[in-house]
Amino acid sequence: MQTITFTCKVLTPMFLNGADGQTPEIRAPSIKGAIRFWWRALNGHLPLLDILDKQEKGKVIVKGLKSLETEIFGGSGDTVQRSNVIIQVIPNGKLQTSTHELVPHKPFMKGDAFNPGSTFDVKLTLLKEIKGEKDILYFGLDHLKSIFMLSCYLGGLGKRVRRGMGSVDILNIDDKPENRPITLPLLLSLIENLSPFYQINGEKIVFNYSGRSPQYGYVTQIQLGKTYPDHYSVLKTISNATHITKEKYRFAYDPSMGHAFKGRYASPVYTSVIKGSVRPIITTLNLAPDRDANEARLSIQQDFKEQIL
Repeated sequence: MQTITFTCKVLTPMFLNGADGQTPEIRAPSIKGAIRFWWRALNGHLPLLDILDKQEKGKVIVKGLKSLETEIFGGSGDTVQRSNVIIQVIPNGKLQTSTHELVPHKPFMKGDAFNPGSTFDVKLTLLKEIKGEKDILYFGLDHLKSIFMLSCYLGGLGKRVRRGMGSVDILNIDDKPENRPITLPLLLSLIENLSPFYQINGEKIVFNYSGRSPQYGYVTQIQLGKTYPDHYSVLKTISNATHITKEKYRFAYDPSMGHAFKGRYASPVYTSVIKGSVRPIITTLNLAPDRDANEARLSIQQDFKEQIL
């Protein structure tokens, strides 16, 4: 059993509620859900299901994404298994909340959220290391550390997290200050603990796997944007870009950028905000719409991103 503790700071309003769906609360299941999502998104080189030996029935040659995810984070239904990762949230005093704009270009849409500047601790416990064939370590504490940090930097927690809300910084790791600037080389060093198939290409981190990947939302590229005067400015820009892009492309917007009408397709373009000079970070996922795939266009995503970067 190994543990690691992070002190985290809220950078942008965090609309994260408890079990009742109304009271602001930072919950362990929400954090675990974010970690699972980003672990899955950074393993686009894996097959979804186990690859079996054609000669020896039942023998697994390559473990699939679903099997590995269950082994690390637990499963339910037909694959009931206890999670190997235990999460505990420890507030630093009383976390302050107030009313914030959920969608800045629609100021009438407001709600209670944790204020920027609020801090909390997250204690992660790894019950055991997971090893693969030939006793090679596949998932240990260093992997858990990397995926948690990437979950904070690339994403965040709560509603509108793909549009800059709920962005999180890491202040300390086991009481040691974490003050490195967020750069592409730093992000790549964290990613390389999880996947060997990413590299820096110009001003981007790109997925460079040459094989065939499953049709789901894995990370294809990561970009850092320009400096903004404050967090509200970048949130307003992200929100306005969403409005302008939706108005411009109308029916083609949903399969390209996500929708929550007649089903839900979460946006494949993930915008977050990082510490320091206040810069947006945009992570693009593989385009895999739930409907109208013939209408989906990468050029629509590019238009949206250029308005922010």
